[in-house]
Amino acid sequence: MNQKLVVPEMGLVRSESIQAIINSLGIAKAAFFCRENMSQSVDYLELKEKMFGEKSAREIYEEVKKQSLL
Repeated sequence: MNQKLVVPEMGLVRSESIQAIINSLGIAKAAFFCRENMSQSVDYLELKEKMFGEKSAREIYEEVKKQSLL
């Protein structure tokens, strides 16, 4: 079976992530977390290389799928 990988919309991912952080930590801690982590400039390409190396999106997806109930 050849499934097409669907990349989610970044705005939706960001919104859902923030909501999960708020639900887990509460609004005050979530606000501190966002201030400390989202205001810093990050070299996405460098971070991506450190985290995923040469893995394809399909390989990353399969790893996530193994670790969760996607």
